[in-house]
Amino acid sequence: MTTADILDTFGISPTETNSLIDTGKISSETQEKLAIQEFISGLDVDFPTSDVMSAAARTIEEKTYNHVEYILTNPDEKIISWTNMEYTLFRALEYARYGDIITKGFQSVDEFVRIANVVLNRRKSRAGKSLEHHLSAIFDGNGIEYSSQAVTEGNKKPDFLFPSQEAYHDYGFSTDCIISLAAKTTCKDRWRQVLNEADRLRDRPKYLCTLQQGISGAQMDEMQAGNVILVVPKPYIVTYPKDRRDRIWTLARFIQYVKTIEGK
Repeated sequence: MTTADILDTFGISPTETNSLIDTGKISSETQEKLAIQEFISGLDVDFPTSDVMSAAARTIEEKTYNHVEYILTNPDEKIISWTNMEYTLFRALEYARYGDIITKGFQSVDEFVRIANVVLNRRKSRAGKSLEHHLSAIFDGNGIEYSSQAVTEGNKKPDFLFPSQEAYHDYGFSTDCIISLAAKTTCKDRWRQVLNEADRLRDRPKYLCTLQQGISGAQMDEMQAGNVILVVPKPYIVTYPKDRRDRIWTLARFIQYVKTIEGK
């Protein structure tokens, strides 16, 4: 990308390059683009690991929009902002890595399929971990005790156990004070995996945080029958069947529940 391209992309006049640019006068959208470009330019690998991508997205979002207090006051909005920023960052990185290849075209169908599979598989892998990373940051910001990817019976691994893996395996520790949370960007039929991730909690509610919108009433009824409670960012709840929305927990409600159980 040439200097002219950069100036044009970020809406900066050539006359502004003769002096320091006042970042306070740059729009949030432009600051976001600059921060994304800075991150991509500083990479020494084609694609960083998912935890690095997620952390970068949070840093860019906080630097650009400056609402770090939402971690405590509005975690539902914060988890959406972070995941949206990571998606934007990831798409920008994809374009930086594959833009020229796509523009020039492919020599064969096989080459097209190979590149497409690489891109799609990376997208699926990133999306699966993104929500977990951002939830961890929310929980850390709220001072909640938890274990991520804890190991239960038969090497099963719920995404989060509260307060810890050690408490789960301590049979003197009451199951009334242990909470399991799964994180799945989309549910589909995969939500049933949640039912058997922690044998000690078989008779306890299982919590499932998802970003999927518009789950059918029939599927929600199945979840209720399996004692699965959906945890959904508040702005997304309006996409669910109106007569079943009262079953859904916001992320803020779940966090407050965990804090109460942990005596925070």
